[in-house]
Amino acid sequence: MRVRSSVFACFILIFEVVGVALFLRGFFPVPVKSSLSSKSRLSDLPAEPLAGSSPNSTRLPQPLFRRVVLMLVDALREDFVFGPTGGSNMPYTRYLVEKGSSHSFVAKARPPTVTMPRIKALTTGSIPGFIDVVMNLNSPALLEDNLIWQAKTAGKRIIFYGDDTWVRLFPKHFMEHDGTTSFFVSDYTE
Repeated sequence: MRVRSSVFACFILIFEVVGVALFLRGFFPVPVKSSLSSKSRLSDLPAEPLAGSSPNSTRLPQPLFRRVVLMLVDALREDFVFGPTGGSNMPYTRYLVEKGSSHSFVAKARPPTVTMPRIKALTTGSIPGFIDVVMNLNSPALLEDNLIWQAKTAGKRIIFYGDDTWVRLFPKHFMEHDGTTSFFVSDYTE
C-alpha cells in the first residue's frame, strides 16, 4: 500500500511539473531571435503576373499614389470622429473620409490594451506574447521583419510624431521624430 501511494505521489508531482512548464511556455514564449539577413526583401518574392502582359514578366506595377500619410490615433473612440459631434471634434479628418480622399479603419482591441504589444502586432503581423505586456515600459528594438523596416529599406521617408515607444522599437528608422512619453499628460479632465 505504501508503494502505491508513493508511485501515485510521484505521478502527481510529474504531472504538476509538466502542467507548470506548459503554462510558462504559453505565457512567456521564447522570443524570436532574428537577424537582418532573415528579413524579407522584395527581390526574394516571386514575380506576380500582370494583367495583359507575358506570364514571365517581372516588371513592378506603377504606384497608385505618390505619397501615403498614415495617421494612427491610439485610444481614439470611433464616435469621436464619425459620431454626431465628429464634425466639430475632427472636422478635417471627417471631411477627408466623407469626400473619399482617405480611407478609415477602426480596429477593435481586446484587453490588455498596452501600447508596445499592439504596435508590435500592427507592424509585424505577429501575435504578442504575455511577456510583451511586462516589457512595455522598457521596449527593446524590434528585430523582426516589420512594415517600418520594409518602408525604410524601400527608400521611403518616414517622419514620426507621437508616443516614444515607437522610437524605442524602431531606432534609426525615422528621418525625423518627436517622441513624447505617454506619461506627459497636461489635461486630466477631458
